[in-house]
Amino acid sequence: MKLYISVDMEGVGGIVDIAQTDESHREYPRAQGWLMEEINAAVESALNSGASEVLVNDAHSTKRNILLDELHPRAELISGSQRPMGQVAGLDGSFDAVALLAYHARAGNFGILAHTRAWTSVVAELRVNGSPFGETGLSAMVAGHYGVPVVLITGDDIVNAEARELLPKVERVIVKYALSRYAARLLPRQEVLRRISAGMERALQRAFPAPFVVTTPIHLEVDFASQSMADYAMDLPGAVRLGGITVGYTAPDALTAYQAYAALFGLAGRELGS
Repeated sequence: MKLYISVDMEGVGGIVDIAQTDESHREYPRAQGWLMEEINAAVESALNSGASEVLVNDAHSTKRNILLDELHPRAELISGSQRPMGQVAGLDGSFDAVALLAYHARAGNFGILAHTRAWTSVVAELRVNGSPFGETGLSAMVAGHYGVPVVLITGDDIVNAEARELLPKVERVIVKYALSRYAARLLPRQEVLRRISAGMERALQRAFPAPFVVTTPIHLEVDFASQSMADYAMDLPGAVRLGGITVGYTAPDALTAYQAYAALFGLAGRELGS
């Protein structure tokens, strides 16, 4: 069995603030250590549960958060930024299953550090075919394009609730309970690792759910944080202005939709540097 693991960071048990996910901050090394523990617990459990090959994708921020020399010795790693397909780089139809580790709630929802692609204030909400979407949906959409099911997600109780609505048969692991954007009820570290290990075992030893397939053509609607951000996003060929802060785009398939959202986000983000 070939397993793909996409790893974010905001959904790590113990993390409650942006500073803990920022490599320039003094709190980052400890949070990075928690991240490594959770990845290795997931990988070890996967290997013990039938996986013969595990590819881990560092999907957070600079995408250089996972320490190769501390990663489980049987796992391969995708590391580094400026690569195509971001959080799902390297995913293709050769994989049997996908796990989403340390994910977080979508922009516009309650949850620890909720956002949809980078934590900067660019996107207020993303909708796909009329339904609110976050990074869970985007990653699952690409996996479904390749016919690969998402079998596990870990993070706070809010992203788990999102996953229950979008992927009702996915194995869900709650590692903390959101009290606000920057506060949570935290579990002991050993309990977090126990839950992740047990969740991975359950996910891989039962019948896999069907892949998550989004109906095509795929209609994106993005509400940006400001009108000027929407102005910048309109530089993407094919973008359609739907309102003062809303830009739409219609994609023929999931890969194009994923890339289009990345482009819209990147263009809109120029406002922060102007």
